[in-house]
Amino acid sequence: MSKQAALYVTTLCTAALLMGPAGIVEAQLTEAVVRDYLWPSSPSVFEAAAARVAADASLARVSRAHMHELEEWMRAGPIPLGGTPGSRGDVLDAFSVPAPGGREIPVFVRIPSRYSPGRQWPLLLAMHGGPPGSAEGAVRSARRMIDVWAAPAEEAGWIVVSPAMVDVVSRDGRTQARLPYEIFHPEEARAVVDAVRARYSVNPDRIVSTGISLGSNFSIAYGAAHPDWLSAIVPVSTEGDSREHLLRNLAPVPTYVLEGTQDQNIRGVGGPRSLARILASFSNDLVYREFSDRSHEGFQEHYPDVLRWLDSRPRDLAPREVLRIPHSGIVPTRRAVQWLETDNRRTFVHARVTGRTRVEIDARWTTRITLLLNDALVDLDQPLVVRVNGEVAFRGHVERSLRVALEEARRLGDERRVYAARLTLRVPTSPASVRHARDAWLALTPTQAEGELSFWEMYAVRALEERVPSVAFDGVEQPLPAAASAPPEQVAVRVTTVEAEGAASRAGLVAGDLLLTFGGEPFFAGRGGVQGLRHWLMRELRETAKAYELVVWREGRLVTLTAAYALGPYVLPPAAP
Repeated sequence: MSKQAALYVTTLCTAALLMGPAGIVEAQLTEAVVRDYLWPSSPSVFEAAAARVAADASLARVSRAHMHELEEWMRAGPIPLGGTPGSRGDVLDAFSVPAPGGREIPVFVRIPSRYSPGRQWPLLLAMHGGPPGSAEGAVRSARRMIDVWAAPAEEAGWIVVSPAMVDVVSRDGRTQARLPYEIFHPEEARAVVDAVRARYSVNPDRIVSTGISLGSNFSIAYGAAHPDWLSAIVPVSTEGDSREHLLRNLAPVPTYVLEGTQDQNIRGVGGPRSLARILASFSNDLVYREFSDRSHEGFQEHYPDVLRWLDSRPRDLAPREVLRIPHSGIVPTRRAVQWLETDNRRTFVHARVTGRTRVEIDARWTTRITLLLNDALVDLDQPLVVRVNGEVAFRGHVERSLRVALEEARRLGDERRVYAARLTLRVPTSPASVRHARDAWLALTPTQAEGELSFWEMYAVRALEERVPSVAFDGVEQPLPAAASAPPEQVAVRVTTVEAEGAASRAGLVAGDLLLTFGGEPFFAGRGGVQGLRHWLMRELRETAKAYELVVWREGRLVTLTAAYALGPYVLPPAAP
């Protein structure tokens, strides 16, 4: 079908229940408009396409067949620009990727010798260990990652990309208790993958994250934070993890672990063993291979087996069950996970499709939940029933919309996740609903002992604690004012002290203010108060300042303040006498 092909949307009177008395709607959406909306060549091209999509009221209430045709166009993906000539075999394509926050990431790519843009190829994101001692060391390590995967990737037909994590270097003042360094953030990994997709024809349903040592730990963190991005992860010589709440988020992601019993660069083999034991208890699609004669190293001779295993594990675009659990990990889980989105970072939600017309949801610490639906999940031709915390939160038809599908694909940066409908629900606030939510949460209380934090995360957290010593104020939890409408368990923070010349003071926060939300985030009883706020804030901050809206109750009225926060400098410990 040509780029100018048109999608004629004709919804017949058999859908009158959804359409009303008008009966028939006709509209035209061209493939060219779809491509300009999702993959524009310039901002002006996108603005023109967005105006056409926004203005066409008939893009709603469409049939399953027409949604399928739009999906076919979207699945074709962007047209790759093409890498440098000769970037095959032993010749690397090397370029720099600008990442969010202003960093420049050197990237090395190796494509199979039989590569052609006429088909889509699986992609392996291979991250080196560390933290390296210098940027030059990071570049050498990235090239080594290409080398160790070169032969098996050539044979199996995989594109391999290795970013040189030049900002993830050890800083001055290293001691037994202190190793200051920065992590390679998920948005930076995503920028690398997107840059490779812009140059080469990549199958977005077969993107795998792997790495040795620190790179393997990043793979685990990315999989838990973004289980809808990756088709699988392959941690090699990893420190593992023993936090059940964090690993429940990783459970949908197939995982292949290679570990040596003699590894002396981790706290102990108990870490990866805990990872395997916990994932197995969640029925994760898992392979755990431990070798008694191996240490902290790569397992190159086993990579052909790994790639064969990965061949049959594409990304699951329509999982019947979605679980989002807040946890203590340094890389937080997003509000949006697979086909649902919550209204704050602290939300626990467990959603299940229990039939073609039924969805069951357990949710705590939230007011609203948004569902992104399609016909792979439920039958949108039939009335849908959604129960939240045991109570009916929605009953009725949900309309398909080409506009919603395009908007969500662009927002998510993922043309394979085609959602025909968007449904936002209020979480019931009855005592029975509150009890149901609490019981669902308590049912997930960890049953296995949590081990000591791994070296990589211990040092990374300590580095952040140096750079974010406080949120520049303190306070205590108090009930919300009577005039404030809020869900059960939500509280406010009575500000007791404000640091002079700090970000909060500059914003106008004063002692006695009742802080209701920070950056749109509410507070909930027993969830950490100001220290809980600092915990998620220091994981989110970067070196570039970000503005946060503070909503306070002051002298009987709402006041909105704006405070700018950023990571501070590293703090060298005092020299020993």
